[in-house]
Amino acid sequence: MTQYKGYYIDNVIFNSKEDIDKFIESEAVNAYRKSVEYFASHPTMEASSYSSDKAEVLVNKFGYTWEQVEAIEIETLEAIA
Repeated sequence: MTQYKGYYIDNVIFNSKEDIDKFIESEAVNAYRKSVEYFASHPTMEASSYSSDKAEVLVNKFGYTWEQVEAIEIETLEAIA
């Protein structure tokens, strides 16, 4: 087994580094979605700051554009409306 970014390539759950990268990106998108949902129900400065931090991770670490982040936000808000 090989360890990569805190996960193991075990050919059961993760078969490659790309699988792990996709999983980590997916978790970051889900964290942003949850932060948007939380802010929608608790509109505080703290919730706004937390959501902004999660958005910046998507932009700075995964190369998302701000337009893509906004699209995720709109999609999330429409889903809970």
